[in-house]
Amino acid sequence: MNPAHETDGRSGHILVVDDTPANLRLLVSILGAHGYTVHPATGSALALRFLQNEQPDLILLDIIMPDMNGYQLCRQLKQNPRTRDIPVIFISSADEELDKMKAFASGGVDYIVRPLQAEEVLARIRTHLSLHRLRKHLEEEVQDRTAALRESNRRLQHENAERRQAEQRIRYMAHYDALTTLPNRVLLQDRVRQATARAHRDRSQAALLFIDLDDFKRINDSLGHQVGDCLLQVAAARLLRCIREGDSVARLGGDEFVLCLPCLNDPNDAALVAQKALDTLDRPFLVEHHELHVTASIGISIYPEDGTDSDTLMRAADTAMYHAKERGRNNFQFFTAELNRVAQQRLLMANRLRHALASEEFALYYQPQVDMESGAIRSAEALLRWQRPGQRAVSCGAFISIAEETGLIAPIGEWALREACRQLRQWHDAGHRDLRIAVNLSPRQFYQPAIEETVCDILQEAGLPPQALELEITESILLQRSEDNIATLRHLSEMGIQLSLDDFGTGYSSLAYLQRFPVHALKIDRTFINGIGRNPSDTALVAAIIAMAQGLQLQVLAEGVETAEQIDFLLAHGCVLAQGYYYSQAVTADAFADLLRGQARRSTNA
Repeated sequence: MNPAHETDGRSGHILVVDDTPANLRLLVSILGAHGYTVHPATGSALALRFLQNEQPDLILLDIIMPDMNGYQLCRQLKQNPRTRDIPVIFISSADEELDKMKAFASGGVDYIVRPLQAEEVLARIRTHLSLHRLRKHLEEEVQDRTAALRESNRRLQHENAERRQAEQRIRYMAHYDALTTLPNRVLLQDRVRQATARAHRDRSQAALLFIDLDDFKRINDSLGHQVGDCLLQVAAARLLRCIREGDSVARLGGDEFVLCLPCLNDPNDAALVAQKALDTLDRPFLVEHHELHVTASIGISIYPEDGTDSDTLMRAADTAMYHAKERGRNNFQFFTAELNRVAQQRLLMANRLRHALASEEFALYYQPQVDMESGAIRSAEALLRWQRPGQRAVSCGAFISIAEETGLIAPIGEWALREACRQLRQWHDAGHRDLRIAVNLSPRQFYQPAIEETVCDILQEAGLPPQALELEITESILLQRSEDNIATLRHLSEMGIQLSLDDFGTGYSSLAYLQRFPVHALKIDRTFINGIGRNPSDTALVAAIIAMAQGLQLQVLAEGVETAEQIDFLLAHGCVLAQGYYYSQAVTADAFADLLRGQARRSTNA
């Protein structure tokens, strides 16, 4: 396109719209003689039909026409995207009233008054054709420039994206291990600084676990570095599964890893993670058709006891790791002697618990829950005991926390539930069909997948109706107010199982929890029952708990009842159920059967 040629205004297609043939002939003659291509239209309808397929460079438009006047036609053209940019010049006779404001408002660019002067017509046409073509040229220039700017902007964005990716790769290479993608020493030091700062602020503790794979050099030397690298990658993945959200696993190089554990309330939590890491690394590694066995030595340092900065804690953990190697490898050691002693004792207890489960050293004792008005035994609470060969039975208080921490409470609790239901079935078969059994459900058990199905299966195995089972839960389950917890409790309740809140009053229970969760009964903790008649605040609290339970239509049971005075007080305030030494301590299944038979004889004699 040549802009100089196109803007001279001496060529182009012109649509002439006029309902008077003489006017059309005159304009066709004038314009045709000067090189313009003229398209005559006798009226608005023909003009619109022409414009459906053609697009002239300019329109000469008469104002007064019978079908549609010029103003109306011009407004219609300006509303159409195809024709709105075509310049329109109005033509009016001298004796006609030309509304100039209306002409320009409807979209016209100029006007000519008859009688027409050829030079004036041509001059105005040339001017507006030149302006129109110049505007089109400028618009094309703007479009080209805009496209160029968009392309430049696209290239700039692409270059910026590449630069950001390069910067991210550089930062990644500076902070992460290329082989395992774990944080490296640089990033670990930052994580340790954050962990110690948070522990200082929260007055908590943090731990570093320095892990060294035993005899890793032998694998590298015998099977090659490729096998060794694969083993390190698998080891890194296993260690990641040992930690909590917020913990970190880093690789320092070679076969050395470090775990950073912030927000610890007890150093024994670090011991549990260390044991978990030893267990996961002790499993066989299948690498390129080789079955490899690797153990680890782990050293543990604790903030702030063993150091208050990253370097000191790393040195302490490293020293403890070498102490673990000296102790025979495949173990962990604390840098602090006392913490190490306690951790080793807990580890020994955990190992003994595993052996006890496998060797069937656990037993259930049963304590009656009694209707204090009639003296009748309504149910039995199953209580776990550890009966080691040649030793006295140990109550669960001595080991239950370790069982919870190690996860052993899940299989132990399932065994206890199955055994309690089996025993209740025997008592039902012996004629005590109204007797119920109460079994403690630990938080760790409750959070097991498909706990409802497990309970249902055990009831079906024993041939018991769900109404015969009462599950005692702790307040910590209510504190975890998740929809999953609510759904689990509701499902158990809808099955017909009774749910009671154990040791009520010692934790954080509130009316909000009791109203939201499907709890059927409260068990008042023995510490408050013991204070009846001796401690005014305990006495008042027990009365308040009973009244609250009645208001919420919950059953209430008093634990640890030992005196007639306590029984009188409880009955006077509307608490009917109790358990405690006043009636019986927890006894073996055979001894509990004797209690049931004695009750049956008394009932017969009465």
